[in-house]
Amino acid sequence: MTNEPHSPRYEWIEVTKGIGITFVILVHSMIPWLNPVTIHLSSFTIAIFFVLAGLTYNNDRHRGNLRSFVVSRGKQFLIPYFFLYMIMMILFLPLSSNIESAFTPTEVFLWFLYGNGPPLSASHLWFLPVLYFGMVLFVGADRAMQRFPYHSRWILAVLFPVIALFIQSLFVPNLVPWRLSSVFVAGTFVFFGNAIRHYRGLEPWLSSSRARDIAVFLLLSVLLVLVSDFNGFTDIAVDNLGRSLLIYLIPGTIGTLLVFSISSALIYSNRFRKVFMALGRNSQELYEIHPVAFYLIPILAIPFGLPLFGLEHSILFWPLRFVLGIGLGFLLTNYVITRNRVLSVLFRGSPRVNSSSMSNDTSPSDA
Repeated sequence: MTNEPHSPRYEWIEVTKGIGITFVILVHSMIPWLNPVTIHLSSFTIAIFFVLAGLTYNNDRHRGNLRSFVVSRGKQFLIPYFFLYMIMMILFLPLSSNIESAFTPTEVFLWFLYGNGPPLSASHLWFLPVLYFGMVLFVGADRAMQRFPYHSRWILAVLFPVIALFIQSLFVPNLVPWRLSSVFVAGTFVFFGNAIRHYRGLEPWLSSSRARDIAVFLLLSVLLVLVSDFNGFTDIAVDNLGRSLLIYLIPGTIGTLLVFSISSALIYSNRFRKVFMALGRNSQELYEIHPVAFYLIPILAIPFGLPLFGLEHSILFWPLRFVLGIGLGFLLTNYVITRNRVLSVLFRGSPRVNSSSMSNDTSPSDA
């Protein structure tokens, strides 16, 4: 990151990423069990990181040298995506004969080339290229519109979703190759985040009135529950945005703003601030490594005479999956990955050995 003094102006962003990655791992721990937690959290947890990408994008700094920005973010997100996906496919070869799977190694490889799938079983790594290309989509549009007033960019909030819907309509009921429609959804949220930066900067999301903050929080919470319940469970990894993409944008935005307000309040709690900032700084690696902890459950169950395979997806073990995903994931990230140059390249696309985040653009120097 940087050696600049910490400031609440930036700490709330790190705390937001920490809360976001906690919610992501919680949802992944419970899936495929659908319940109020997974339904409501799935409506905005991924959107948080798309919005943060736009919020922390410094238009004036990067607009003049987009090539450098595109290359650096490509290394950060695409190198881990391709390396980790290849490792997963290599490991699948010897394991495929010992585990129950509806797919052969050849089919898994073909889905990799297609850039989407297998249906209902897509790898969590989908997020990396979608975030990257969603960012590139927005920054390209921002560069093209730089001579126009900023408010003219609100056309992107209409154009991007319309294009996403059109692309998806071309492939329904099949998955969209390389999740092109999801890229435009991500680009929409990136724009929302950048618009927030333009109109109100990076200040924490608290006002001078605690009563007003509580009232707004309660109102947004009620709206989030009502809209996300109406839209149903969403999983952008398999092109499932609920009843409608347009409805999906509402809880995605509301939920993100709620987390912004929560993180802005938590920076004044020394204990919670430290915990979530630590998770936030390592959010990319945590996202990439946490499913590994899920597959340790069968090994831990061996002494109890339980079967070796199948327990990693059992609903009964979701609390253990969550604890291992957070705890073991953080230990591996903080004490192994970020301290090894090879693993650092593998998980974050850079040989630099330091704590990273879901987006390097969140450092004070960029903001």
